[in-house]
Amino acid sequence: MDASPPLSYKVCILTAGIGNRVGQFSTHINKGVLPVNNKAVISYVIEKFPVDADIIIAVGHKKDTVVDYLTLAYPERTFTFVEVDNYTGPGTGPGYSLLKCKDLLQSPFIFCTSDTIVLEDIPPPKENWMGIAPVHETEPYCTVKIKNNLVVQLDNKIKTDNKFAFIGLAGIHDYKEFFSTLEQSKELHDNEVQMTEGFKGLLEKKLVPIGFTWFDTGTLTNYLDTNRHFSGGGDKFDFSKEDEFLYFVNDRVIKFFADPTITGRRYYRAANGLAGISPRIEGHRGNFYSYALVPGQTLYSALNPSVLEDFLSWAQKHLWKKADLSPEQKKEFTDACYEFYRTKTEGRLKAFADKMQTAQEPLFINDVRVPSTKELLQRVNWGALCEGIASNYHGDLQFDNVLISKDPATGAYRFLLLDWRQDFAGLKDVGDLYYDLAKLYGGMILSYPLIKEAMFSASLSGERLYYHFFTKNDLHDAREHYEQFLLQNGYDLQKIKTLTALIFLNMSPLHNTPFDLLLHGLGRSMLHKSLTPEPAV
Repeated sequence: MDASPPLSYKVCILTAGIGNRVGQFSTHINKGVLPVNNKAVISYVIEKFPVDADIIIAVGHKKDTVVDYLTLAYPERTFTFVEVDNYTGPGTGPGYSLLKCKDLLQSPFIFCTSDTIVLEDIPPPKENWMGIAPVHETEPYCTVKIKNNLVVQLDNKIKTDNKFAFIGLAGIHDYKEFFSTLEQSKELHDNEVQMTEGFKGLLEKKLVPIGFTWFDTGTLTNYLDTNRHFSGGGDKFDFSKEDEFLYFVNDRVIKFFADPTITGRRYYRAANGLAGISPRIEGHRGNFYSYALVPGQTLYSALNPSVLEDFLSWAQKHLWKKADLSPEQKKEFTDACYEFYRTKTEGRLKAFADKMQTAQEPLFINDVRVPSTKELLQRVNWGALCEGIASNYHGDLQFDNVLISKDPATGAYRFLLLDWRQDFAGLKDVGDLYYDLAKLYGGMILSYPLIKEAMFSASLSGERLYYHFFTKNDLHDAREHYEQFLLQNGYDLQKIKTLTALIFLNMSPLHNTPFDLLLHGLGRSMLHKSLTPEPAV
């Protein structure tokens, strides 16, 4: 079969702006790289065009996040990045960005803003066309008057009886006239040079409106609504974070962290302590790393006593390898346990109090009086807790982070570790085996798949906190089996329960309400029980 002929036009994507309207989400990343159903907004535009399309991308705010994401997500594509020198303040805007790309757009072209997603195919610019969609309110948009199926007037962000808005997507056939009008215009709207000024030079040339199913991700509300729509998550709990994103794109998994040292250390651990038992990282750039999508299902999905037994045996053989430490290294390890368990917990509890805007914790949890975390932490035997077992480790070992598949030749289970922790209180090569054991135990108390399906509740009323969550019988059975494994192998189950309680408390400020309340209530309740001696029989 003959190869498809190259496109006779170019594509330009504008993603230079700061993206103030999406709030804190644009603090660490360019708005075009925000994920919608685990794929960046900009990907929805790029994937409308063939692999050999000539794509020019105007970058500015957090430009490295655009360049790094696209380089990892689409190694088979070639992009031309144009750095916009001024992307904030008067005189900037999408029109200004387009003018910066002018020298590369001396042919018919399509342009699209990076906060626009459409469902339909995008037609070539064989004529001048403007993407439109119906709107209820006209003031937030540039709207159009249409007559005889042509755009005859543009109204910029005013109240009109227009029915359709320009969606930030257009095909420009008469590019010379477009740029000539855009360059001559001195008019600013919202202190920005709008690309709609260029359209005024095309009205006499014929400007055809084309309707699209439009999703606007340019504001926080619209972005969150779009994400829910594409993920089908209307009733799901929002686990999103502002400093950490996950992408599934082009048969690759891509992770983003606002702190680039996290990606660097995860890359190190995947190539060292976790080599062969975690995916091989193919790319690492700045705040991102990527690896090939691996087929399989999570351990949650395949859980039964036989699978759990095989996994625990596998973990003992391949993951939990004890470390032989010198006296100096042992002290460093013990200090790290203290930092990780006590100091970090105290900091997280302060973060939770700041988040709740009160230092007063609820006295009653599910109608049981529970001491404050301050009182409980004073009762913890930190010396015993910090006498850990130095070993190789995962760091966030729960069933959602274990991929299982079957060897087609032998039928034996194969396991692969996902989403490992980057360090243990700064230590990259060793961690506390007890922390992995406690993380695993916590994942048998809370069913994270059911939490994601919002099958829980938590509320705070004065001095009373109530929580409730659902679990499944297979998880309950797994916990009983796991407790037997721990006791048979000489591990301290009470210590693991205490660490699990601390883990829940540490997690509480990192998640959205009401899951944060559930974690705090469950953590305090568990810690209280683990520190309270069983009555003599």
